[in-house]
Amino acid sequence: MSFWSGEKLAANQAVVTGFSPAHVDANAYNLHMGNCFFRTADDAGGQEQKKTPLSRGEAFIIPAGQFAFLLSQETVNVPPDAMAFISMRTGIKFKGLINVSGFHVDPGYSGKLVYAVYNASPSPVQICEGDPIFKIWFADIDRKSDPKYLFVGHAQNDISNDLIRGMSKEIYSLQSLAEKMRTLENSINIKLAEQKPTIDQLTFVWRAITLGVVATILVAILAIAWPSIHTLGSALASWISSISKIKQ
Repeated sequence: MSFWSGEKLAANQAVVTGFSPAHVDANAYNLHMGNCFFRTADDAGGQEQKKTPLSRGEAFIIPAGQFAFLLSQETVNVPPDAMAFISMRTGIKFKGLINVSGFHVDPGYSGKLVYAVYNASPSPVQICEGDPIFKIWFADIDRKSDPKYLFVGHAQNDISNDLIRGMSKEIYSLQSLAEKMRTLENSINIKLAEQKPTIDQLTFVWRAITLGVVATILVAILAIAWPSIHTLGSALASWISSISKIKQ
């Protein structure tokens, strides 16, 4: 297997519909953001996301920790004697966007490409329709593939419902969980600060009631025990008096 050079890529313009020599980057071809995307929800309120069309040059964001499907603008046509490899451009990867879809395109495939990406950064990533964010490389294989070894299936000319089914809820990343914990902590602290005067007053009342109850119990105990204490004291005084008379 040998990868195509930039010269061979420029000489085989049929591999990309609407091929432009200006989009050849070394031995790769720059593909652009198309007119459709889907992303998971960006809040915990249960708001579901839908496949979203884009007008020319329109921008959208992928929130931190969220997942998205991105449709390429160009149609790719892989020859039966070649295969292709795909990735994202370095600039968009440095922002924290990770390609989590497949990394190759089968011989004989003809259609647009759908990139599955995940924003692993702590900040949202903005993309505009028409941005050159994808790259594709072509490589020769040792022979022209027979029809049974060519791509079989439906080309991804749109973001299908099968791809996005069950994926509309928010993904709880560590970043989003940390932010929610901080928000909850701040909310609790504010409520406690608001209730502090009431809590202090209730504490004072509770202590007063506790002291009153303890004092009442002590008085009751003394009142009950006083006759016995008085009798014991009288007996003790008589005994001491008797002892004193004996000594005299």
